[in-house]
Amino acid sequence: MKLIGIIPIARGIGKEKLSYFSAEDMPIGSIVSVSLRSKDIPGLVVSSVDVLEEKANIKNYSFTVKKINKKKPLEIFQPQFVNTCQETARYLAATTGSVLYSVAPSGILENLDKVESVITPAKIRPEPGEKFVIQGDDEERYVNYKSIIREEFAKGYSVVFILPTIQEIKKAQESLSKGIEPYTFILHSGLTKKEIVTEWNKILAEKHTVLILATGSFLSIPRPDIGTIIVDRESSRTYKSQVRPYVDTRTFAEQLAKNLGARIIFGDIFLRVETLWRFKNNELYELFPLKFRSLTTSSQKVVDMRTGQEIINYEKLGKDGKREIGEKIKFKVLSTDLENLIRSNQEDSENLFIFASRRGLSPSTVCGDCGTIVTCHHCKAPVVLHLANKGNFFLCHRCGERRTAMEQCSKCNSWRLTTLGIGSEFVEQEIQKLFPDIKIFRMDSDTVNTHKKALQMAEKFHAAPGSVMIGTEMAISYITEKIQNSAVVSMDSFFALPDFRINERIINIILKIKAITTRNFILQTRQPDEKVWDYSLRGNLADFYRDEISDRKLLDYPPFTTLIKISLTGDRDFVISEMEKLQKIIEPHNIDVFPAFIPGLAGKYIMHGLIKIKRGEWIDETLLAKLQILPLSYSVNVDPESLL
Repeated sequence: MKLIGIIPIARGIGKEKLSYFSAEDMPIGSIVSVSLRSKDIPGLVVSSVDVLEEKANIKNYSFTVKKINKKKPLEIFQPQFVNTCQETARYLAATTGSVLYSVAPSGILENLDKVESVITPAKIRPEPGEKFVIQGDDEERYVNYKSIIREEFAKGYSVVFILPTIQEIKKAQESLSKGIEPYTFILHSGLTKKEIVTEWNKILAEKHTVLILATGSFLSIPRPDIGTIIVDRESSRTYKSQVRPYVDTRTFAEQLAKNLGARIIFGDIFLRVETLWRFKNNELYELFPLKFRSLTTSSQKVVDMRTGQEIINYEKLGKDGKREIGEKIKFKVLSTDLENLIRSNQEDSENLFIFASRRGLSPSTVCGDCGTIVTCHHCKAPVVLHLANKGNFFLCHRCGERRTAMEQCSKCNSWRLTTLGIGSEFVEQEIQKLFPDIKIFRMDSDTVNTHKKALQMAEKFHAAPGSVMIGTEMAISYITEKIQNSAVVSMDSFFALPDFRINERIINIILKIKAITTRNFILQTRQPDEKVWDYSLRGNLADFYRDEISDRKLLDYPPFTTLIKISLTGDRDFVISEMEKLQKIIEPHNIDVFPAFIPGLAGKYIMHGLIKIKRGEWIDETLLAKLQILPLSYSVNVDPESLL
């Protein structure tokens, strides 16, 4: 009889390892099915000892040791992949099982009996662990990628090409697979579990080198000849998981490449500030000269929405209770320049994309008398005004609460509720008023909830000359062909977010929109003096980087520090009390505690604690031990994408 040490591959289990009985020995590194909390889950075998050797210890166990299910153990992950999961778990102050659950595809873990078990030693490159970056427009990067893939094939190495979304994988397939179609494979969550298993087994059975185009969870595939891992669209926030243990695919891929003896390449039209800093400090190297000037053939214009504003009169109650006439500025969504562009776009049978930073009519609604923000009754987040045939309604984008917009101010009972900001529905409404016969497509998460629907809408847009597509950030990747015209109706609301990466996000969005535009680009703003507009329109990436890295250094943000965000949700008094205790636990490290920018669900209170560790000093073993024993009610996020 054997005592088997198992890492449970599941989220929300605080223990790193569990123990089970087995009549047979189990190979270290194999996957087995084990029973936990009345469920069968996959587990990774990490130890196997004779029961007699552990007899004394077993007597002291405070739990009953169960038997392993009789299913045959399978070796489906390479040792280097498992090692990377263990190293990542330490870095994230998490369990190895939770990391495995995040980075291994569920379609494989749930169909272990149908997966081929083919594990052979990895083929190590002559110069293992090389790290490179590529920065340039899409066309230029993909020319370089084609060259890299062909060179790797000639040397007998396979290539894993990672992208953040399904749509970008399909675009990459069209560009990169020409001439090597039989050896190009696609893996992503949009496939059925049966399709994932079929493709997985085909990749392992293929004797020729292969190109694998995939999302991050398929880095786990055990091809022994992987020589290069490419992570494109490196600046995408999608790479950072939004749920525990908050794995970052980019960091994981870099560590995996090191363990496999493969090289890693990060690419984008504009790399993250942290990545560029690493390049400047010789941690990463260029395969081809980096482009710090993003050029475009389109004419560009910034429109100051403060000029030409119309003043309108309205009745209001004065301090003495008598009615009096007040003045306010009429809010305008479309500038004259944008109206003219919509008109010429229709007349010339071209295509126009208009970017809106938020969905709905307006991101915020406030009382015109007392200034109180209209919030969700359930979670207290600001509600968004939406349009409906039976009357407008408020929708909370955080918890989903929906209610009629026919209400008074909760504080002063005023009916004068005023909308602030510009949502995609609002833009659509205004264009329909001025151009009732124009064909309009609106792509946001309200109108498109599946990848298939988004593809269908994008195809109809491209096939409709003179049409307009209004979309949020998600829409940009679905515009697969160049279009003549584009506009940003408003991005000013982004500046209200207390996010140290917001300027980087803004410039990346604008660069992507410019990259698909051939004739005219308009940017509307009420803050025309913001330097990020100038950097974006002139494509001056070098000066933007210098300004941004200077601010990061001044504020002690990444890449100069490693940030660790600890969050706690609950009743207000409880959360405040527990966070005060946490400050003492973390000593001598300093932790800055502050309320969350957005309230929690069901009216719960959220507080964050932020620890800054000097670059190169994480992992700190003493601090790691403290973080690992925190109750699961605390959420630990290393390298958070945002501090909100």
